[in-house]
Amino acid sequence: MTPPHSSSTDRAGLFVLSACLVAALLVAFLAVRQQVEQHGREQLEQGTRLVKALTAIPLDGLTPSPGRPDPLAAVLRAHGSADLAFGQVTDVQGRPLSEVTAPGLTPAVQPLAADRPAEWFGHGPLDSGVAGLELMEFHGPLLRDGHLEGFVRIAFRAPSLGFNASQLPFLAGLALPVLLLVPLFFFLLRSQLRPLQALSARMETLTTNTPGDDASARDVVSRFARFLDAAEQRIHELEATRNDSETSVKLLGYKKEKVESALETLPEGVLVLDEGGLAVFANAKVGPLLGTDPAGLLQKEPAHWTIDPSILSVLAPLVSSHAGPSNHTASYHPGADENRRVSVWALPLFAPRDATRRLGTLLVLRETTDQLLAARARDEFIAHVAHELKTPLANISLYGELLRDEPELATETRVEAVNTICDEVERAATLINNLLNISRIEAGSIVIDRQWVRLGDLLNDCMDHLSHGGHTQGLQLRVDVPTDLPPVELDKDLLRIALNNLLTNAAKYNKTGGEIILCAEESDERILISVQDTGIGIPAEDLDRIFEKFYRSADREAVSRGGHGLGLYLARQIVEMHQGQIGVVSQPNQGTRVTLSFRKPHVLLRAA
Repeated sequence: MTPPHSSSTDRAGLFVLSACLVAALLVAFLAVRQQVEQHGREQLEQGTRLVKALTAIPLDGLTPSPGRPDPLAAVLRAHGSADLAFGQVTDVQGRPLSEVTAPGLTPAVQPLAADRPAEWFGHGPLDSGVAGLELMEFHGPLLRDGHLEGFVRIAFRAPSLGFNASQLPFLAGLALPVLLLVPLFFFLLRSQLRPLQALSARMETLTTNTPGDDASARDVVSRFARFLDAAEQRIHELEATRNDSETSVKLLGYKKEKVESALETLPEGVLVLDEGGLAVFANAKVGPLLGTDPAGLLQKEPAHWTIDPSILSVLAPLVSSHAGPSNHTASYHPGADENRRVSVWALPLFAPRDATRRLGTLLVLRETTDQLLAARARDEFIAHVAHELKTPLANISLYGELLRDEPELATETRVEAVNTICDEVERAATLINNLLNISRIEAGSIVIDRQWVRLGDLLNDCMDHLSHGGHTQGLQLRVDVPTDLPPVELDKDLLRIALNNLLTNAAKYNKTGGEIILCAEESDERILISVQDTGIGIPAEDLDRIFEKFYRSADREAVSRGGHGLGLYLARQIVEMHQGQIGVVSQPNQGTRVTLSFRKPHVLLRAA
């Protein structure tokens, strides 16, 4: 009698074999379907390309003539496609001029509409006249000088899912691996079922024992029950462990997402390398700073990063395992631009519970171009101020020593020395006062004290101050202020500083016998104050930069008259603090006009 488990195993084997055969057939069907779809795509591309090539040939070149073989047939034969079934050249009315058809086919060709240019180029199904055979037709126009002369039409046999003897090797190649795996899978299944079969046989033996063996049977069943209880308990423990592990993984993933989100919001570029030197995280800010896509850095060592070699040479010492305290920071100039700088800091990452175990390296990249330019500006500022102070101090020292060492100096020489010392002291004091005012403005420590000011009185005071300074010999000074000009709300002291600087420049760069005009006027919405001179003027190429700090024109005449390049800068700062505007109009050798423009207070606008 055949054991019951043998027949069960046989049934399982038959089931596995049937399932594998079904799987093999399904895989073969899907593969053939994919092959047919690929063939259809290739046929569409071939047909479109062939029609475009034929439409480039004139109509005369595609129609037969005496003594010349049919050009259309020659072209289609040269194409060499086994699926090519039909070709035709027609006139505008659809009458065939040349036709090539595969044997046994009688395609039903419908004329194309000559009055619908949108349909001249295209493709679609075509009735072959043979049952079970579909054609795919492609057509295009034949043009001469933009005028339609006819059409060219070709058709291919449409691919189908039918069985083809040429597909047999392909199908066999797909089915063979599946069928070879069937015995292996079957034997593996039997080896896994053998312990269960033995257990089943043992249980059947116990159920057929004599009554005297009941104690032994109960003992076996009791032990088997304990085994099942222990197995169940162990399964519960493993499930609990798995649930804890899944929870821990989800929690770690959540924490990782929070950390990465926080790192993405930082204004600096952040790059994290593991203990092996592979990049495991890079935020979006890293891209512009390194000139590459951050995703292209991940899971790569720095030596394989696609970045500028000059940048890589700067970063290499920072990420080296031998990097010491002395090389934890560096900087580079992106794109070899000396006016731009990126600073990099390398920080080691240690395990939270083991400060001796290094987990990797954190690279922080920050754009420090502003600091670079500020440092350069500071150095240039110090050098310029030192130079500007050096000249008057040298002259004061020179003439002071002359007065000390030569008591018998002529009166004219002594007066000249005293006047020079006074001029140089005034020059140094002006420079220092301007620097102090600029420093206070840039630091934001000046608060505008607006008060109602009569411009006539203020402008006359400024012109008197200029005339008493001793720099206006031979110059004509004029103040032009309308008597009905209303008072304006300004900071009188700051505006005086701006006007004094403008008037000093007008006198310094004027010509002998020239004129300085200080005037004020009003328009519908603004108050205008202008300082005009008849001096040497400003070159056109300098007009855009004259309000920059320490800017000096390279013009030889302007250089010979001195100056420290702060007056116009300070004047612009004061005007802009009043929400005003300042502009310059100048012609070389004709003079310069500087205009200050302030909005009228609302009370004056209402009165106007």
